[in-house]
Formats: sequence, C-alpha cells, structure tokens
Amino acid sequence: MEILKIILTWVDMLIMAAFIGLVAIQTSRSEGIFSPGASDSMFGKAKPGFEDNLSRLTLILAVTMFALTAIVTYMP
Repeated sequence: MEILKIILTWVDMLIMAAFIGLVAIQTSRSEGIFSPGASDSMFGKAKPGFEDNLSRLTLILAVTMFALTAIVTYMP
C-alpha cells in the first residue's frame, strides 16, 4: 500500500507541474464581448482553437490534480 501511495504522489506532482505550466502559458480572456472578433465567436459557429483546447486541458488537469491530492491525503 505504501508503494501505491508513493507512485500516486509522484503522479500528482507531475500533473501539478503540467497544470502550473499550462496556466502560465495561457493568455487572459478578460477582453469580453468588446474585443475584435468577439461577435464572430458569439453568433457564429467558430471552430475551437488552440486556446479553447488548452483551456479544456487545464480544467481536466485541475480536476485530476484535486482528486489525486484528496486520494493521497486520505489514503491509510
């Protein structure tokens, strides 16, 4: 059981490093609807771009990191 805890701890640390890296390279989305081209993305069917995929991956890594941290913390 101790080996599993060590492995999960290392996986959690790797996911945390990847999560921090993804957050660091993302651009801000605080422009809102007044940025150029915002109406195209609001009313048109825009294809998901690199930023959208990066945002989705960041969310997945955040949830995974949270779950792994909880598992490792409360593991006997």
